[in-house]
Amino acid sequence: MNVLEAYQIPILSLEDKVYPYSFTGNDEFFAAFEQEWVQKGEFNAKATLDKSATMTQVRLIIDGHLKLICDRSNEEFEFPIHIDEKIIYKYSDHNEDMGDNLFLFDRKSPKLDLSQDLFDFIALQVPMKKLHPRFVKPLEEHVDGELIYTTDPEDENKADQEPEMDPRWAALKKLTDNN
Repeated sequence: MNVLEAYQIPILSLEDKVYPYSFTGNDEFFAAFEQEWVQKGEFNAKATLDKSATMTQVRLIIDGHLKLICDRSNEEFEFPIHIDEKIIYKYSDHNEDMGDNLFLFDRKSPKLDLSQDLFDFIALQVPMKKLHPRFVKPLEEHVDGELIYTTDPEDENKADQEPEMDPRWAALKKLTDNN
């Protein structure tokens, strides 16, 4: 059996009402996508499917953790995730991604596959810079008055003023201004 089949909902036979589903995933789930972005982790997902005559709305709540490799120390660490997203599948005669979690969904499709959506939401949680928690300062540890980034106030004033012009160009500019 394909690992991703567990994330398919037989939607064609459902009546128009609300259905709760729950899914779990681990390293096998991430390995099924054959990518290097997320390789290890565990999650529990609760899906609330609200089926109507024209569309299906799915609310996904995903809790778990990913096992990432620190960019600084090459140590593995657990990165917690919590996701709360809503997806709308509007019935149509073909499948299409309309953006912003809105999809056209072929009304003749027997199953709604949530595996790719689950993976995408989880993969978007991976930070660009993966740092072990011991390298990250909690917000309450920042000292008042501590500057993260600053510019010299004199540089800002200089940016507002016009730069001095070379005297040779100034003489040529006077010629063009007189015409």
